[in-house]
Amino acid sequence: AVYGVYWNRKTKLGIELAKKYNGEVISADSMQIYKGLDIITNTVTEEEADGIKHHCISYISSEEQYNVIRYIEHTLPIIENIFEQGKTPIIVGGTAYYVEALLWEFTLNDCSKLSYAGNELSE
Repeated sequence: AVYGVYWNRKTKLGIELAKKYNGEVISADSMQIYKGLDIITNTVTEEEADGIKHHCISYISSEEQYNVIRYIEHTLPIIENIFEQGKTPIIVGGTAYYVEALLWEFTLNDCSKLSYAGNELSE
């Protein structure tokens, strides 16, 4: 995973790693998931991506409620698919909770008891 503070060249390093290790990039940025925020979130452009496939970028409306549970539910199947293709998922982002949830799966275990109900989580 490539993790760090805002504007520290994570995207470029993630692309370089994906090229070197036959990978695809998984964004772990809690704001880049929203459509229409590309400029303020410094979302990777097609030119910058240089042919490397990126996931979890600009895929939901900014009107939607979103949380780490929904992120994990969306992202784990993508990661499984990348592995099935014989490729390496490269996690890139600055949202600690998203990165930690993917790397250590502690959140997924905790979330198995929860269900998403509107804006709240309930047991």
